[in-house]
Amino acid sequence: MRRLGPGLVVGIAVAASALATAASAADMPVPAGPAYYPPVYRPVIYDWTGIYGGVNLGAGLLQDQITTTTTTALEPAGTQTKLSPFSVVGGAQAGFNYQIQQVVVGAEGTFTWSNISGTQVTPSLIPTVSEMSISTPRWYATATGKIGFAANDFLYYVKGGAAWMGVNNTQTVSAGVGNISSQTIGSTRSGFTVGGGIEFGMTENLSVRLEYDFLDFGTKTYTFANLNTDPTPLVLPVSIQSTTHLFLTGLNYRFNWGGGGTLVTK
Repeated sequence: MRRLGPGLVVGIAVAASALATAASAADMPVPAGPAYYPPVYRPVIYDWTGIYGGVNLGAGLLQDQITTTTTTALEPAGTQTKLSPFSVVGGAQAGFNYQIQQVVVGAEGTFTWSNISGTQVTPSLIPTVSEMSISTPRWYATATGKIGFAANDFLYYVKGGAAWMGVNNTQTVSAGVGNISSQTIGSTRSGFTVGGGIEFGMTENLSVRLEYDFLDFGTKTYTFANLNTDPTPLVLPVSIQSTTHLFLTGLNYRFNWGGGGTLVTK
């Protein structure tokens, strides 16, 4: 038999090695491409910081207790007349919020027009004569501080401060179906207010809220000295204790100076 030459042996060895390498490479997994990590979209973090203004609409309940302070020909001292009229109110508010983590502090001013008017008739010592008391608050105004807790786009808050009321108080003396005399005294009452509510951020700038406010104006004495009852003019001093409950829904637009919005982390 013919012997294989050295060159042929080397060629066969190289070819065999190449085939083995190719077979081994075919069995190896294909290298993966660069790792892909999709962006993580975190929830919107609502920011309550900013200056805002808006409008409100609701209902108001006035509670007046009118007490005669001097005995007259019509009523003894200490006679009480109570009024509790309930009607529509509406107005505007403006203020600012500043958020520190979940705590929101701020201040607010409001002006509310009132359609409230109440009338109550009180019998007198003279069977044919009666006295009519009328209370008509025309407007309310408040200046308050606020503090609240922010749960993302919900804000729970309380408020308190000063309150004012522009009101007309009327005393009318009636006999039968006609009025003998009537007098109206207009005044501005001052007092305090406390309240609270919940506000929901619909967009980054627009929010709606529900609010309750209690306003206390204390007691003020009025002297109705122009009740012309013949033959002797009637002077009627009364003290009027006044409180009001306001139930309001409001819409605010806020001019932000803080952050907020969707945070994207890669």
